Amino acid sequence: MPVNDTRLLRLCTLLLTIIASIDSSADACTTAVISGKATVDGRPLLWKNRDAPARHNEVALLTEGPLRAIAVVNAGSRRSAWMGMNEAGFCIENSLSTDLRQPGKKTGFNNGTLIKRALQTCRTVADFKQLLEETNQTGRRTDANFGVIDAQGGAALFETGPTSFTMFDANDPAVAPHGYFVRSNFATTAHDFPANPTPEQLGKIYSAERYSQACSRLDLQKDKGITVDYLIRHLTRDLSQETGTPHPGTVNGSAAPLPATIATKNTISRTTTVSAAVFHGVKPGEDPRLATMWTILGNPSFSLAVPSWVDVQTIAEPLTDENGAALGEIAITLRDWNKTDDGNSISTQCLPGIWSDLWPVEDKILTLTSRFQQARKEHGYSVGAITRFHQKMADLAMTAMQQELREMKQAAITFPAPPPPTFAPVKKTIVIP
Repeated sequence: MPVNDTRLLRLCTLLLTIIASIDSSADACTTAVISGKATVDGRPLLWKNRDAPARHNEVALLTEGPLRAIAVVNAGSRRSAWMGMNEAGFCIENSLSTDLRQPGKKTGFNNGTLIKRALQTCRTVADFKQLLEETNQTGRRTDANFGVIDAQGGAALFETGPTSFTMFDANDPAVAPHGYFVRSNFATTAHDFPANPTPEQLGKIYSAERYSQACSRLDLQKDKGITVDYLIRHLTRDLSQETGTPHPGTVNGSAAPLPATIATKNTISRTTTVSAAVFHGVKPGEDPRLATMWTILGNPSFSLAVPSWVDVQTIAEPLTDENGAALGEIAITLRDWNKTDDGNSISTQCLPGIWSDLWPVEDKILTLTSRFQQARKEHGYSVGAITRFHQKMADLAMTAMQQELREMKQAAITFPAPPPPTFAPVKKTIVIP
């Protein structure tokens, strides 16, 4: 019996509703905006773990706008950006917040195209606020919490819907007593929550676990001062139980054996995490081009952070490819080799070996970059020198990831594994003393 038009329309509507609900839960993120008042060196920090269905990411230079910028994008696409910084030292990221959506058809910028426009045109937090005020009038397709920092010490969060927004200033002790805001996939203004809600206030709201875990990790560090190293190691890779207690053997857990498997649906480093970035800003009066974007392509638990700067002439080969950057593709393969059959957990048998191989390399990259940045401040370096150092750090990470891939291929003999990724080899090996 043929389906009539009404039944067909209802079926299509149901399918679209299901797809939309799947997308909204998959396209999520965990983020933090941190004022210089809360950091060790007085420079603001910005962090995002990107959770999205687009697994293949790359780092791209955006040069067609008034301001030169660098950003994490979906591989092969330059229409949108999902976190980035520009030559003025302005940095931006977002987390999806569907509770800010409004009924009716909307036009204008969506979350990713708004980030790209901000990178091309905004120099300060105030400029971004003005961009939102202007587009309030024309309307947007935005439903996100945007985190921004600038070279003048600005650090703010904007809960942003299609025609309105609310700004939270991380430098204002009245709303940010610890100098930072955390967000996952809810907006406080959509639920009449305070600016920094407690887990009890959130109740069973979606993404409450990740929000609470990130708050807990930052609260543990706030008296010592928050650092880039801490965000990269302890925030992007947090593996905690739903109760907020880190699993033993993980970066934030007790020194004890790992459980056989870890469910990653609600952890910060989770099933759908495809990349991460930590932005290290500058103090007022410093050269804004010293701002650094630390990018982790692929799931952070299986990848390494690499520094980038807006001044680089080209993006290092391991970080860019229209089909997915090589560094991220290796991380995807490592993640797939270690996931459980349902895809919602990871088997931990190989994790200690992976981490013991990769983390010392990342520590070396962090140390070398700190020295390089100090030398830049004291002596200045040409864009050629900056580009070469960026390439060396990417090569150092790539060499370690390639070695890990080879070792995992040997281990994979004992269990089913996906084929390894294909990528262009690094043209030369550069040894860093």
